Amino acid sequence: MDQATLKYYAQNANVVAARYESIASKLSESFGIAFKANSRILDVGCGSGRDLVALSALGHDCYGMDGTAEFVTLSQQIHPELVGRIAHVALPDGAIPFGGNFDAVLCSAVLMHLPIEQLAPSAVFIRRSLKPGGRLLYSVPSKRSDVNETQRDEYGRLFLADSAERLQRVFEDVGFELINQWIEADSLGRGSVQWLSVLMELQ
Repeated sequence: MDQATLKYYAQNANVVAARYESIASKLSESFGIAFKANSRILDVGCGSGRDLVALSALGHDCYGMDGTAEFVTLSQQIHPELVGRIAHVALPDGAIPFGGNFDAVLCSAVLMHLPIEQLAPSAVFIRRSLKPGGRLLYSVPSKRSDVNETQRDEYGRLFLADSAERLQRVFEDVGFELINQWIEADSLGRGSVQWLSVLMELQ
């Protein structure tokens, strides 16, 4: 993960977690059709743990990882049912947590924070986390007008330009096949931000 982005989240974890917890993710509306029943799911970049709780309520066996240690602590404080289910691991170099062998991986608003050179190894990390036939659901901005010429927002977070098209090619190169993709409005109501959600399956 981009180090400046991780630094921002570490320094603002409480504020960001409270923001996440105050709304339901638009992506969560697709969980019911994206994942097969009773799946073992890894949420990569799980933040406050909000989506893990939503997935658990649907009957899935859920685990999370995050590159920000503060989120790992906060998520288990906010949601005690997640204690022991969140690991401090950052893409792409950490060890696959909880024994791998997952039926599905969720990456909500995470992959756009990866520098270009980390995209391919991160795709390999995700592939290695999954069983054959496992599913991947991710979302990245399809529109974001607050990013400057250095591909960073006012807080210094990296938002890789054209990450949507790059990512699909990267995942296809390591064995994933596109099932579906769709555009979603921003959960926080920001008109300057729009999201592309992508569902893929490991062949």
